[in-house]
Amino acid sequence: MKKLLSFNKTKLFWMYFVAAVIFLLGALIVAPIWSGTDVFFKDWGRKIIEIFIAVLIIIYLCTYLRKKVARGGNGVVKVLTLVEFTLLAIIALGCILSQFKIFSIGEPFQILGLIMWCRGAVEIFRAYYFHGGTTVKYPVWLVAVAIALVTFGTYLFVKPPVSATFFQWLLAGILLICMIVCIYAGIVTKPEKKAKATK
Repeated sequence: MKKLLSFNKTKLFWMYFVAAVIFLLGALIVAPIWSGTDVFFKDWGRKIIEIFIAVLIIIYLCTYLRKKVARGGNGVVKVLTLVEFTLLAIIALGCILSQFKIFSIGEPFQILGLIMWCRGAVEIFRAYYFHGGTTVKYPVWLVAVAIALVTFGTYLFVKPPVSATFFQWLLAGILLICMIVCIYAGIVTKPEKKAKATK
């Protein structure tokens, strides 16, 4: 921790203060305090959250789920995995299109619940259709995890614990912390004034 907060003296110390101002403005913009106003950036916070969700889904699709689709397997499981991939791709697209008020999506935890439910349901079918011979069986713990994903995913979708507003406050808090760190860095990196040589 001490190493993370150690900064070297530099003539560009003022850039930390500029960054602090940017972080402060960012925190003010994304905070959900403008919803009842007419300012042009009143819904930027929610839009940023939705874009972030879309990016996370795309990363999930291009890494983990793409490999699941490529591995093939039983016909039914293959089809279900493709349906899961397509559904999540539509949700990611919806997060992007919602910026233009073309498509509306649910709360962040509802999206997470749907992702968990889909993954759990597909794994349950994978366990049902698994054919590994008499010596190789589908791991029981994976079945338990799949059932837990379906159960908890359903709960999150039906009754999300927090709304997007919570994530806006969270993002605003993170930006304020970054602002404080930048102010600290600007103070400690300011070079000491050299004493004038006496004649």
